[in-house]
Amino acid sequence: MSTPKFIAITAATCPPESKSAALEDMAHFAHDCRQNGAVRVTYGSVISGRYPGALVFVQFFEDLRGFEEIMNMIPQSSAYSRLINDHSVAPFARNIFRGKPIEFEPQFEPMPKYLMLTRAHRRTLDETAMLDLLNKTAPIFKSSGAQTMRMGQTLTGSDLGTYMLGVTYPDMSAIERTYDALAASPEFGQLMNGLEIDMRSITKIAGIL
Repeated sequence: MSTPKFIAITAATCPPESKSAALEDMAHFAHDCRQNGAVRVTYGSVISGRYPGALVFVQFFEDLRGFEEIMNMIPQSSAYSRLINDHSVAPFARNIFRGKPIEFEPQFEPMPKYLMLTRAHRRTLDETAMLDLLNKTAPIFKSSGAQTMRMGQTLTGSDLGTYMLGVTYPDMSAIERTYDALAASPEFGQLMNGLEIDMRSITKIAGIL
């Protein structure tokens, strides 16, 4: 599967009493996005890490024209209007990332349940070396149960120039197995020594389209 050229991640606050209804309308909005430029959409709510309880909406694009088409579509989307006006959803961050090549064949069946997002700065590694080490560790993620693996560099929004790694899993046990296995990987050790991890969070996935 080809690497999406661009990824947009939006985070928003939501009152706890509105979360269930908001997630339902996020599904409707995801359909709107798929019909207007996004090649895939993943959405859910943060359960650990920074901003617990926040809603997360991830969109994948072949080009930025797809993102532009969605921005033009939003004023006509009844689902988006309900999110903002009826469910008091308030976006507080939206970043666009340029996709980086990761050798990882995705698996969407069964639907992944968890998305781990890790943001990092390059410290001593150049980008080529970083990606080489990450690709060498990708089989460990795969054999331990990870279902998808994507990386992007921040192009717009906050934390410009940082990198975001997104990995999905079928259950928490797969996350535990992955990090136990990575602890024994020399390549992963080199990768961690050359990066500065700024954020790591887990999102409970509500849907993937």
